[in-house]
Amino acid sequence: MFRRWILVTLAALALSASAYAQNVNLTETPLDKGAVRIELSLQLEGKISVRQDGKEMTYPHKASARHDYVERVLETSAGVADKAARYYTTAEGTITFNNDEASKRTLRDKVRFQVAQRLPERVVSFNPEIQLTREEAELTEHFNTMAVAGLLPAKEIAVGKTWTVANQVAAALCDLEGLTQQDLEGKLESLKGKIAHISVAGKVQGISLGASVSMLVQAKIEFDTQSQRIVAVEWKETNQRQQGPVTPALTADAVIKLTRTPIEVPEHLNDFALVKVPTTKAPPAELTNIQHVDAKKRFTLMHARDWHVVSPEDNPQLVLRYLEQGKFVAQATVTPWKKIEPAKAMSKEEFAELMAKTPGWMEDKQTECQSLPNLPKAHHSAYRVVATGDLDGVRTVQYFYLIVGVNGEQAIVTFSIDPQQVQRLGARDVEMIREIAFP
Repeated sequence: MFRRWILVTLAALALSASAYAQNVNLTETPLDKGAVRIELSLQLEGKISVRQDGKEMTYPHKASARHDYVERVLETSAGVADKAARYYTTAEGTITFNNDEASKRTLRDKVRFQVAQRLPERVVSFNPEIQLTREEAELTEHFNTMAVAGLLPAKEIAVGKTWTVANQVAAALCDLEGLTQQDLEGKLESLKGKIAHISVAGKVQGISLGASVSMLVQAKIEFDTQSQRIVAVEWKETNQRQQGPVTPALTADAVIKLTRTPIEVPEHLNDFALVKVPTTKAPPAELTNIQHVDAKKRFTLMHARDWHVVSPEDNPQLVLRYLEQGKFVAQATVTPWKKIEPAKAMSKEEFAELMAKTPGWMEDKQTECQSLPNLPKAHHSAYRVVATGDLDGVRTVQYFYLIVGVNGEQAIVTFSIDPQQVQRLGARDVEMIREIAFP
């Protein structure tokens, strides 16, 4: 009897150990089969720091967002989606700065259909027919739901075991253009019924919009072993961002909640709806360009996403900064000017003389003064003056443009560039000038 008791006890222990060591296949069903409904929410609270008059000022900052959309993956690589079609039923965000009245953002109905495509440095979202506004682009370039499958090890793994999250997945989910280092680690915590419970934790450091960023991440994931899908994610991050060329310093805590429900492909994303989606390796620039409308309706501008607006909405000038791979290259300032009769527009020589007297600008050499050829139909004339000198004591190359509309509207556009960055800017100044239009 004693021997039998020992054998029974050993058998029970062995079964228990076997159950604990049970392997779970943490691999998602091929992403390009079917579609998923995604519900996404964000709550962020923190502080923004800026330097004003030599002093560092701190302001409270809050943000919230809610998205409800269906997503159909179109292209994948290494188990992660590279391109997806989406249809948003809800996309809204609210930002509260310094406890002022909240600023709200929503989508226009005609851009609810969008394509999200992963480029080498980031994911861009766009509508195949209509350019998005800056607010719409920022609203829909949210937590990268195309990359969440990359949090899985894509293999069988035992309860209690860990794995390392790939660098490209960490960078995508933390919205970084460049990754300095990361140690995100996933762990299969338990299996309850058909749901595998997973944790992800670690530190991520990198570059976002030219600013150094450090994040502490703690996430919980629910994986349905029956449908082989991640069905829920709770992603918590503590974010420390240094001041960059287009963003202020920020410390914040954010909580992102995601639910994914496998569904049949809806009508909005069927094969017929996808006919309008570009099949090129990279989306055409005319689709990813941002549509900017002057607050006073004085002009409109289509510009590449590497140009970032840094001036407030009520500023009399529009100020943009161009970043390339996170590095500051140039600044552009658009100044609407007095309306005249087109025939009475000043000459290019008069314009060059006027620009040489710009406050804070000490010009030492003018290298170009010409009229632009092949103007858009909305332009009566456009001059370009290039000069070198010191701008507020800093060595600078400046491109000055005077644009005169067919009805006499005028705008002065100034590009300020470090002499070593002139080649990086290339012809992007001319591209922007040609995209300015008057009412």
